[in-house]
Amino acid sequence: MSTAAWQRVSLPMLILNVLSVVPRHGYGISQSLASAGLQPIKGAQLCPALVRLEDEGAIVARWEQSESGPARKVYDLTAIGHAQREALRGRWFAFIDAAEAVGRAD
Repeated sequence: MSTAAWQRVSLPMLILNVLSVVPRHGYGISQSLASAGLQPIKGAQLCPALVRLEDEGAIVARWEQSESGPARKVYDLTAIGHAQREALRGRWFAFIDAAEAVGRAD
């Protein structure tokens, strides 16, 4: 499986991780992920994930006026989002632990 495929599967957790630090707009989320060394996220992947997270109540969006251009949506984590992030991270680390255990001597 390619890095991009792993990234798609883990995108909700990655978005929640980014937003746990500071609210961001979509491009800012994408830039944060790229700065961490991940593949660039295209809008066709990011936007549906943001909509799903918003529908689930994990994030909220507000419009913020920009000094240099049009207003943009800024996303922030909710209490549900913080809980969802912790649950996803717990499952992620359990998966990593299990995957690393495969092939070790019993």
